[in-house]
Amino acid sequence: MQYQESTLRHLSPAAFGMLGSMDMAYVRAVEENGAVTYQIFAANGQQLGEEKSASAALVVARQNDFEAFLVN
Repeated sequence: MQYQESTLRHLSPAAFGMLGSMDMAYVRAVEENGAVTYQIFAANGQQLGEEKSASAALVVARQNDFEAFLVN
């Protein structure tokens, strides 16, 4: 998806934050009660799911048509 620079300059911060939220996801390790899980989040921060390994989380995100990234 491509946007013209002039269009991007006039977006509100909230609208700018939503760009890519339907296409991109990130995976990060989260420790809860001594256990580490790999949670999948949409670009806007909404949690989409979790898996026991980073590789499984990336696969699940990509199988659901997201461009997925592992973050620290």
